[in-house]
Formats: sequence, C-alpha cells, structure tokens
Amino acid sequence: MSVESSPSRAAWPARDQVLQSVRRIVGEQAGMAPQKIQKIRETDELINDLGCDSLDVIEIAMEVEEEFGITVPDEVSDATRTVADIVEGVLQLLGQPAAATP
Repeated sequence: MSVESSPSRAAWPARDQVLQSVRRIVGEQAGMAPQKIQKIRETDELINDLGCDSLDVIEIAMEVEEEFGITVPDEVSDATRTVADIVEGVLQLLGQPAAATP
C-alpha cells in the first residue's frame, strides 16, 4: 500500500510571494505601468479601484491558475472582489491555512 503525502509546508509559497505574483498579474491585466504595480493594495477592488472589467477578472483567474498550478472554481472567481480575496483564495486552493490580512 502506498501512502501519498501532502506537500510539505516548505513547498508552499509564502503569503508575500503569492501577493507579489497576484499584484503582477492584476497590474498587467489592468494595463498598469510596472512602477505602479507595487503600489497595489490588498484592499483594492478589482473593478472599482483598479479599473478591471468582468473580462479582466476572468483573465486574472486564468493567469492565477497557470501561475500556481491550481483550478479556480467559477463560484470562487465570481465572488472575488479584492486583491486580498485572490491571495486568500490561492492559499486555500493550495491547501494552506488562510492567514489574517496584515
């Protein structure tokens, strides 16, 4: 009988790494200049604050799936409003316990 082990904590990306990747993905999709991408806040709303439309949100979900090797269910993508929502969703889909937003 073989036993499959879950990924070790060391294999999980750190929350800060996930945040940086999400900032890059969101900023590129929103057409932001590279120097402005690092100014994206976790509380920024994709549509109201960053100027994304519904197609951009779909593209962001696809990029996140590719970046992290996960599948984002439609209901999760539809409920995503802020950058922090994406970060927490990625961490949960990777099997990490969600951390409090700093």
